[in-house]
Amino acid sequence: MKNNRLIIISYRLPFSFKTENRTTSVKPSAGGLVTAVKSLDLSGSSQKPVWIGCADFTQRAWEKNRPLVDNDDFEYVPVFLDRKTNQDFYNGFANSVLWPLFHYFPSYVDYRDEYLRAYQAANQAVCAVVSEVVQPSDIVWVHDYHFLALPQLIRERHPNATIGFFLHIPFPSYELLRLLPVKCRTYLLTGLLGADLVGFHTTDYTIHFLQSVQLALGMQHKMWKVSYQERLVQSNAYPIGINYALFNEAYGDNEVIKERVELKSAYKDQKIIFSVDRLDYTKGVMQRLDALDAFLQEYPEWRGRIVFILVVVPSRDEIQRYWERKQMIEQAVGRINGKYGTLTWLPIMYQYAYLAFPQLIALYTACDVALITPIRDGMNLVAKEFIATRKDQQGVLVLSEMTGAANELGEALLIDPLDEFEVAEQLKLALEMAPEEQTRRMAIMQQRLSSYDVEKWANSFMNDLLQTQEILKKSHPQLLKAARKKTMLTRFAEAQSRLLLLDYDGTLANFAARPELAAPSEEVTAVLSSLAAIPGNKVVVISGRDHETLESWLGHLPIDMVAEHGSYLKQEGGWRNDLLDDGSWKEVVRPFLNDFVSRCPASFVEEKNYSLAWHYRNSDPDTGFLRSRELINTLEHLLPYQLRVLDGNKVVEIKNVDTDKGKVAKQLTLAHPYELVLAIGDDRTDEDMFCALNLTNHFTIKVGKGSTNAKHRLESVSQVISLLRELAEQFKSTPAL
Repeated sequence: MKNNRLIIISYRLPFSFKTENRTTSVKPSAGGLVTAVKSLDLSGSSQKPVWIGCADFTQRAWEKNRPLVDNDDFEYVPVFLDRKTNQDFYNGFANSVLWPLFHYFPSYVDYRDEYLRAYQAANQAVCAVVSEVVQPSDIVWVHDYHFLALPQLIRERHPNATIGFFLHIPFPSYELLRLLPVKCRTYLLTGLLGADLVGFHTTDYTIHFLQSVQLALGMQHKMWKVSYQERLVQSNAYPIGINYALFNEAYGDNEVIKERVELKSAYKDQKIIFSVDRLDYTKGVMQRLDALDAFLQEYPEWRGRIVFILVVVPSRDEIQRYWERKQMIEQAVGRINGKYGTLTWLPIMYQYAYLAFPQLIALYTACDVALITPIRDGMNLVAKEFIATRKDQQGVLVLSEMTGAANELGEALLIDPLDEFEVAEQLKLALEMAPEEQTRRMAIMQQRLSSYDVEKWANSFMNDLLQTQEILKKSHPQLLKAARKKTMLTRFAEAQSRLLLLDYDGTLANFAARPELAAPSEEVTAVLSSLAAIPGNKVVVISGRDHETLESWLGHLPIDMVAEHGSYLKQEGGWRNDLLDDGSWKEVVRPFLNDFVSRCPASFVEEKNYSLAWHYRNSDPDTGFLRSRELINTLEHLLPYQLRVLDGNKVVEIKNVDTDKGKVAKQLTLAHPYELVLAIGDDRTDEDMFCALNLTNHFTIKVGKGSTNAKHRLESVSQVISLLRELAEQFKSTPAL
């Protein structure tokens, strides 16, 4: 990060002011994000990193107490939101819409337009503050669901900014996301696409994001990249770690030892089961209590021999759902203690309070079982903290398979949090697990967590962000203006052998209402004929069209042709087809396409020898797009592995996976050592060709807008024809062989 200043944006600033006896002090946050940022190599920057967040204090208090944090590791820039906006933004949209929806609790969603307006206002307010402090070389790192829209807002004001985004909660499947109004989900998804790199905890969340972008916005993705507004947006999974050393070394702290001894003494004849969670319906506390009830019912021999220490940390009490959850938990604790307790023993010790760090570590290291069973959790760092603290390599982790952490902690006893009898069974297994087996499992998980801690997480994300920026800068296609065109023309004239690979629709001819109406103009056939007559030229029209149509239009020209993306090839000996495909799959797919024709007026199906295409260019744009997303989603879950769905320019095409323009282009370039290769195309199918042609003597040109793997760009079909005419005119004085 040499010469780059870092700007961190999160909802909360990493400190708070605390006033006691008229004396104000600073209480720093012990959160993992602070540790992660401090671990980054910022030595190359002469300026402090900047931390921007929403203030939980007044502007007057900030002006008065700012000197208390002037010597901190960060420069702090608070954003002051009015009370109503902050209430509707934070408690309203962020935590009553996004939080339940992203955690798969759609029935808990309380969507209101005023909440969305407050969310938009808050993101705009933060963006305005960012714009006041951001410098051209800064790296902006936006965090979490409070600011999903912020990357694009910053991008609109600062097009060349380096922006990363990380989501600390799950990203839901498209079926959940589509419950939001169209204007809302479009706003959120396009907001994220303003970033250069979008990070998630797990691969599943990344896939959900990419599918949502494709199905909701029609944006293509390939190799974790999304094409959007002349840019490529990278996405990936970065499972956040913890400050492993902090938790591991705390095992031997004197205060922790004292607390642990007292706990062991208080429950010397009982096995300790421990769990700690914020007050939240996603944490599965009620289901955990039901599982304990089932355990004591199914295994009565454990009554009197265990104690469940349940700590619930206060959170968002002002939201009705959370207050109700607290009442439900306390009633369930009373019910179970009343049902199984005796005059000398209670199965549950319940506390609704914050835990001091030594108390937390003492509970982690004194318990026999950590019972961590959220219904849905982006990662769950409590599980990782428990593992890190166990220097004695004892204790058993019972963990919900619905946490992101379950992907890394496979040696834990993984459970379905909604199956109370499975939890009860695994709890019994945990209590009876031999010490040697506990050590074996714990050692493996500790090695894994220590090797990828929060520092590695932050550095991994930041390195990828910087690398992504470098790759994008190098790969950004340039318009083929005069100077670049002159260079290409010169190289073309100097080469002794040349291969021209030309797409048809959208490249040599504009799109028409129906495919058969896009016949080539006299100008196109003339320029193709001229190019083909030049010694050393090999002209190939490489198209998704069927070979009969191409033959009727261009068969009289001395050129080669590729039809149906590579299913057919015409060279000097005529058309040939080497594809092994009996077309039986069409009988399965055709009824689905016909159904969509009936549901989308003016759409139609085009049948080729080795593909089926559903066109919706004549349909109402909104209806056509909506139906196309539904069709793609249907087909991707239906089709066998040998078929591929192409999401083209107002067309959805299904074809054999073994055929694509990239494979054909590679074969043609290898068949003869051409000194220069020129490839021109306009849509997703041509991207396969551009990717395959990556040598210095390969000139690739994208026609129209959109991100691309091509090295150059032309804006229209007319510009393509003009370029081809100029290429041909260079050889007018050269006699044909």
